[in-house]
Amino acid sequence: MLLFLALLMGVNAMAQGATGAPNIVVILADDMHWHHPGFNGGPAETPNLDRLASGGSSLTQFYVHSVCSPTRAAFLTGRYPFRNGMEERSHGNDVAGMLTDERTLAEGLREAGYYTAIIGKWHLGNWHKRHLPMQRGFDYQYGLYGALIGYWDKCRERYYDWHRNEQTLREEGYSTTLIGQEFAKVVKAHDFKKPLFAYVPFNAVHGPDEAPVDLLEKYRALVAKRPGEGDFEAKKYAMLDAMDQSIGKMLGTLEAKGVLENTLIVFFNDNGGRKSNPPYRGGKGENTEGGVRVPCILHWPGNVPAKQKVDGMMHVVDLYPTLLGIGGGSLDQSLPIDGIDMWDTITAGKPSERSEVVYSVPGWEKADTGPIAIRKGDYKLLGEALFNIEQDPSEETDIAGAHPEIYQALHQRLLELASERRIPETHTNISKTIDEPLLVFGEEENANPPPWLEPYVKGLPPTKRELQRAQNRKKQDSK
Repeated sequence: MLLFLALLMGVNAMAQGATGAPNIVVILADDMHWHHPGFNGGPAETPNLDRLASGGSSLTQFYVHSVCSPTRAAFLTGRYPFRNGMEERSHGNDVAGMLTDERTLAEGLREAGYYTAIIGKWHLGNWHKRHLPMQRGFDYQYGLYGALIGYWDKCRERYYDWHRNEQTLREEGYSTTLIGQEFAKVVKAHDFKKPLFAYVPFNAVHGPDEAPVDLLEKYRALVAKRPGEGDFEAKKYAMLDAMDQSIGKMLGTLEAKGVLENTLIVFFNDNGGRKSNPPYRGGKGENTEGGVRVPCILHWPGNVPAKQKVDGMMHVVDLYPTLLGIGGGSLDQSLPIDGIDMWDTITAGKPSERSEVVYSVPGWEKADTGPIAIRKGDYKLLGEALFNIEQDPSEETDIAGAHPEIYQALHQRLLELASERRIPETHTNISKTIDEPLLVFGEEENANPPPWLEPYVKGLPPTKRELQRAQNRKKQDSK
């Protein structure tokens, strides 16, 4: 019996890691709609996300930015995008990236003894090596550097974007499935004497809208019975179902490895889904609630209460100090953070300390963060309108005329914040900076492409843009 107990204690110690800190897995969905997953009452089958929601806590007022790169940068730095250089997205054919003096969550957790991995979509700089994940605190990298790829061909237009440890990788399969499989490989190979931080940002359900045929058929049959829905919804449901299946593989692998009980899992979405996100108004690219309020789930058995709704206001920057605190990391850094440690709010019922959320500040014409917007307490300034979000979460009634003092105070606050902006890097077309053709994202990878790459990208079917150009030329020739 004593031998058995000693062995059991050894297994538990291995699962917890040498530091005693939990493993941390952050799963990020891309463009998911509020009302699509099962745990929010949606028609997509998401049993694994539903499991995380029922076994953990859901944050009902969790805010992000209205588009992707600003949210990702805010998550990884704990600082608003007007400070970290990512108000403007990292575009496809683009040299700019997140400011390089920003400290990332991966760096902080690695300093605390974690093995750090990113498996999925980066989108904080896809060209210069200084911007790539392994220079920003990650020990391991897999997936795409940019905003989007074809789920099967791994290309954006004719630019390839699929890599492992910053080496161009040729791999067959559906990217959502491959991300889940790669996570499983990393977990199986990892020695959990050292805790794991895995950041798993799926490119699902971002466009292009591609899904496995069997799932497409399943949801086309479903939407045929749902008035007002069509192929757009069918594809999004199918892509979400595929992501949930990959999340199921991730959970199963953690369970088989014996570390699920000591793993904090965080799931959230980068911005509102395209089109609508009922019960909230608006979607991606807008600072209405439907564009910036997203689902967020935390799951850690015995540490995060199950079946709990946490109503306190939080912003994605708050995950930085919260996760560093859980992992035993330090907040001693040169750049001050905007985030607040929310662990006691999530686990002990303490009221949220956050009274302000900044979505977009004025003064930068190329910003992708949408119209000026800030929330202070119950009140939200959105462009020239003012709403009471507590009383009017669907933002139907503009009360700016009734509360000019609040309207003016929030405008003044945004002007103060704009004066604190750090100038971002210049966004320049990659093709204008190189002599050779652009085949693959990653400056060093493009300078030394594998021999299969050029024939591969040239052999792909015509893109929508190429077809449109050909059609325009044909019209011109016929005149």
